[in-house]
Amino acid sequence: MPEPDRTPGGSPDAAVLAWRDYWLAPSETFIRDQVTGLTRWRPVLVGRRTFDKPLVTPDYAPWTDRWSHRVASRLPSPPGVRRRYRRLFGDPAVEVVHAHFGTDGVSALPWADAAGKPLVVSFYGMDVTSMAVRRDAAAVRYRRALPRLFDRAHTLLTVSDFLAGRLVDLGAPQYKIRMQYPGTVVGEPAPDGERSGVVFVGRFVDKKGVPDLLAAVAMLPEPLRSVPVTLVGYGPLEDELRRTAQRLGLDATFTGRLPSPRIAEVLRRNLVFCGPSRVAPDGDAEGLGMVFVEAALAGLPVVSYRHGGVPEAVADGRTGLLAPEGDVAALSRHLGALLADPDAARAMGRAGRARAVATFELGDRTRVLEDLYDEVAGRPRPDGRGGRTTTATLPHAGERTA
Repeated sequence: MPEPDRTPGGSPDAAVLAWRDYWLAPSETFIRDQVTGLTRWRPVLVGRRTFDKPLVTPDYAPWTDRWSHRVASRLPSPPGVRRRYRRLFGDPAVEVVHAHFGTDGVSALPWADAAGKPLVVSFYGMDVTSMAVRRDAAAVRYRRALPRLFDRAHTLLTVSDFLAGRLVDLGAPQYKIRMQYPGTVVGEPAPDGERSGVVFVGRFVDKKGVPDLLAAVAMLPEPLRSVPVTLVGYGPLEDELRRTAQRLGLDATFTGRLPSPRIAEVLRRNLVFCGPSRVAPDGDAEGLGMVFVEAALAGLPVVSYRHGGVPEAVADGRTGLLAPEGDVAALSRHLGALLADPDAARAMGRAGRARAVATFELGDRTRVLEDLYDEVAGRPRPDGRGGRTTTATLPHAGERTA
C-alpha cells in the first residue's frame, strides 16, 4: 500500500521522537496510525533497523533487514551511529521521547537520559506477557532492565486495563501507568450487500488460535460446516494450518499477506470475524487486539475467547460472542448461532461499528495522546490547561489511570 501521508496539520514547533527498534512490521498498523495521525506534534521516527517493506519509513534507522545488518543491529552502535542518535535525541525541538513496546523503552532510555528528555513508553502485549515469563537470555535481560525503566520513564502507557494490571504485577509504580486505547481510521461504513463466510486476519502464530478456529468450523453441522473460511495473514504456522484445513475438508482460502485496502474488501464480504486468541505456550497474550476493532468497523460481529484484553475490544453479547478460553465447542456454537441467523449477525455488526467509532476513532485518540505529550513536556494544552504533571490525574474519556 502507499505510505500514509505523514505531513502533520499546521506547523507544530514541538516534536516527539518516536522510537521503534524495527520500523515497522506489517502487523503494527496501530503504531503507524499513532505516528501518522499526529497534528499538533511533529513525529521524528528513529530506531535501529528498517523492515524490507515497512509500513512507515523512519527518519533514521541505520540498519536494514539484510542478514548482516540484523547482526550489526544487535552489536554496540559504531561512533557515527551514536553521534547521529545524540543529535536526534538532543534536538531542541524534541520535547518528548515515545518508545513503542517495553523492549524498545529499554533501548531508548539511555539516549533519552543523555539528552535529558522525558520518556513515554507504550506496552502492547508480549512485553508484559511472554517476556515476563520466558527463560531465554533476551527475556531475562529485559526483566532485569525493567526496574530502571519503571524508575526513569515519565509515563507508562498501556492499551488495555488487562495490560495495566499485568504491568503492576511486574513492579511498575501505579501512579505512572495510564491506560489509553489506541485509535484507528474509521472510514465510511461498508455498503449494504450480501455477506457470507467466516474471516480471520492476523499472523499465523500460537497466540492467534487459528487451529481452534478450524476445529470449531469442522464441528458445525451441515450445511454450516461448508461455510467458506478466509484466512488473511502469514506466519510460521501457515503450512501446518493449510494441512489441517485440507485434512478436515474445509472450504478454506489462504490469501497470504494483503495490503490494508484489500483486507477491508475481504472483511466487507464476510458475515462473521473469528479470532480465537489464547495464551501461547511462551505466555504471550492478546493485549487488546486492534483487528477486532477493524472487524467491527467493517460491520462484522466478532467470535473469540474471553482472553486477555479481548473483552475490552468486544462487548460480549452486544458486538460479538466470547467463549471461555480454550472451549472449542462453545466457540463452534457461537459461530453456528451467527451463521444461522444473518440478521442477528448484521445487527451485532452494526452495534460493533457504533461502539468502535465512539471508542477508537483516530482523531479522538490522537487528541488524547497529544494532550499527554503536552502534560509531559509542560506545554499549555489547547483547552488552556498545562504544566508538567504526573500521570496520576483525572483521565480523559476513554482513558484512565491504572
